[in-house]
Amino acid sequence: MTRRVLLGTGAAVVGGAAIIGGAQLTGRLDDVADAVGLDPKPEPDPRDNRLVGRAGASAAGLLATLEATVARHPTMALAPLIDLVREQATAVDGGSAADAAPVPETPEEASRALEALFSSAASDRATDCGRAVSPDLARVLASMSAGLAQAAVAVRGLR
Repeated sequence: MTRRVLLGTGAAVVGGAAIIGGAQLTGRLDDVADAVGLDPKPEPDPRDNRLVGRAGASAAGLLATLEATVARHPTMALAPLIDLVREQATAVDGGSAADAAPVPETPEEASRALEALFSSAASDRATDCGRAVSPDLARVLASMSAGLAQAAVAVRGLR
């Protein structure tokens, strides 16, 4: 191998590495991979991962509170809301155990507390929806927000 071939090969490798490194830093690596015929699988944005974790923790806490409320006030018809929150927790991997909020003594006070929790969670998911980088995650968070807002209205109807 001649010195020219060795230097040319080295320059090509360094140039290719610079292109790949620059594409990664500017967030264009998937576009470069697509241009050369590869089928890139985009990595989730770390900010989206935090939003998913936050939504999961919120859903787990809300589910624990709903279950504690049913245990204390079995006459409250919360089964559909438990199903809703369980589905949302599954969608965002919120299966971890969480602490329940304190359950008030009367069913009316409990429904007011649940309404406030659902409204707060709906507002948080709507805010997170605006912060999401991925359009798919934004749709999931918007859907969660709408479901939680409807649940707040449903809980209000229990009084």
